[in-house]
Amino acid sequence: MKIIHYLSHARSLGLRVGLWVTQDNDPINWSPQSVADIHIRTPETLKEWDTIFFTWAPDWPKISERLTSPLSEQHIIHIIQHIRHINPDFLNGYALHLLQTKAFSRICVSPEVAETITPYVKNTALMKTIPNVIDTRLFHPTFRWITPSRPLKVLYANWKTTFGNRIRDYWQSTHARDTIIFESIDHPLSQQAFAHRMRAADIFIGTPNKTEGFYLAPLEAMASAVAVICPDVIGNRSFCLRNVTCLMPVYDDLDGHVSTLRQFLDDPNLRHTIARNGYQKARSRQWWDERGDFLCFLQRLTPISSTTSHCDENVATTVTSHETMANLRD
Repeated sequence: MKIIHYLSHARSLGLRVGLWVTQDNDPINWSPQSVADIHIRTPETLKEWDTIFFTWAPDWPKISERLTSPLSEQHIIHIIQHIRHINPDFLNGYALHLLQTKAFSRICVSPEVAETITPYVKNTALMKTIPNVIDTRLFHPTFRWITPSRPLKVLYANWKTTFGNRIRDYWQSTHARDTIIFESIDHPLSQQAFAHRMRAADIFIGTPNKTEGFYLAPLEAMASAVAVICPDVIGNRSFCLRNVTCLMPVYDDLDGHVSTLRQFLDDPNLRHTIARNGYQKARSRQWWDERGDFLCFLQRLTPISSTTSHCDENVATTVTSHETMANLRD
């Protein structure tokens, strides 16, 4: 999804963009809004493109073999979305190998990712932290002027772990079933459908992997003015602020999560305060901030064509002849 976001940023800056979909990715399942006006193809060569933008490390050999002429490593942009890239067991060490041997330009999605990978990155590589943002036009609250008399709706996702099911089962075995309605998301949804489900919830329980590079879902919940429960998974520390924007039980602690959920049930004022603080935090950085940061990053690259010399999003750029090809992998 971040590849789509950055393609949108590039297009808004006047760049011609294309999306290279590897054979094992099926664009038919994407929402039409995600790929509108983007040239989707699986080309034999990438000779027409000045800049390559990719995320999934194992795709690099496929990209490299399609480059028919040398391309400066600085114009290979690798967006790093997880701290696991330094783990020698992740992808059999290939992601770490790329960090250590390739002077690609790199965008890190959180300060925690940047801090983690910096010791492993070649000194000649450009690197910038551009924290993830969400589209607050899509993720926004349904304001409720009174506390609902119905059972509270608790939303959680099962696509990373099924820990949410354990919380549900434990709660239903020890509490009255009419106090909370649990709703699970068992498969990735379109952004529109996910935002709709989020707006209907009162509480969102984050069920991330043990470590994450960012973990966007809690921020999407905050933007929807939903009270958040989420453990510390490193990459979410810039916006998951303990007892301020969310309640943070220990990772994989079932009793702790159930106890935290009970706090929200027993104390509506706490639930509303956490939701309000999270809402303000989510809106403190907007879509155009990410776009402006990306423009500044592009302007640090060795120029291939004429560009503006500043990073003001309100001033038109002249990078219309610059071309960016992105490779999509989750």
